[in-house]
Amino acid sequence: MMQAVDITDHSGAGEARRTAVACAESIGMNETDTGKIAIAVTEMATNIAKHAGSGKILCEPIAGKKAGGVRLLALDRGTGIHDVAAALKDGYSTAGTAGNGLGAVRRLATRFDLYSAAKLGTCVLAEFWPHGAPPEDDTFVLGVISLAVRGEEVCGDGWGTRPMADRSFFMVVDGLGHGIYAAEAAREAERVLAHSQATSAAAILQDCHDALKKTRGAAGAVAAISPEKRTLVFSGVGNISGTVIEGENRRGIASHNGTLGHQIHKFQEFTVPWNPESILIMHSDGLKSKWDLNRYPGLGKKHPSIIAAVLYRDFERERDDVTVLAAKNFE
Repeated sequence: MMQAVDITDHSGAGEARRTAVACAESIGMNETDTGKIAIAVTEMATNIAKHAGSGKILCEPIAGKKAGGVRLLALDRGTGIHDVAAALKDGYSTAGTAGNGLGAVRRLATRFDLYSAAKLGTCVLAEFWPHGAPPEDDTFVLGVISLAVRGEEVCGDGWGTRPMADRSFFMVVDGLGHGIYAAEAAREAERVLAHSQATSAAAILQDCHDALKKTRGAAGAVAAISPEKRTLVFSGVGNISGTVIEGENRRGIASHNGTLGHQIHKFQEFTVPWNPESILIMHSDGLKSKWDLNRYPGLGKKHPSIIAAVLYRDFERERDDVTVLAAKNFE
């Protein structure tokens, strides 16, 4: 489960470090890798406090084919980094310090990416994998932000993916309300996606509908992307947003009214083009709908985790669970 740590001053670095170390230890990472994570997250949190004043550190365990890893994201709404290339060099500093922060994080991490825009802020991604080799899906790259509303210990949103030979499925669900009962519905939908034998987006939603009758119910949507056919097939019920971005163009895809597990008028599939440059963005209603990727020059070229994190940072409603999923073809 993803965890968020608010950074409001330098003391936040300690909490971020403890959270990240506990995350690494929970999946059995060794002492060396855990030590790298501790150093990196401290640098990331300290940079937020020093240069932006406040922000967040997001931490989550990530599944691999043989072993798990840890993903860290540092988010702030500061003035942005004027010269990213210079900021990644050791010795560079605008705050009168040694200037080893971002350069050290990049060296320690298995995967590193950064997005910064003037007056909008900065997002830093650092992933850590055992033996320094992240597992790769040879078709898609995925990034997901999924967090419980403040005050809840479990997230009532859910998400999942399921690859097949000729297509891959992506799902976002939002259990009604929040808290434990919403989470039960979301976890059941995740289980259905993992085990369903259905081979279409609408059929998976039908399986979810049948399985969620014993729960509070949920909104949900499934996208099936076929790279060879260059199509994306989308089916949704309730308030889950689906959008395909290609360059400066944005195509929203409609979901029907209803609640999985309770009342459904119909399941309908919509097919839209999918090209090598396309980006899929799906999110629950914990994210405001009036975002515009064109506001962020170059963001679409970044890792999907950074795309999802920037949208979360700037458009979270703050009164509900929130999930943002971004996916694009592996390059």
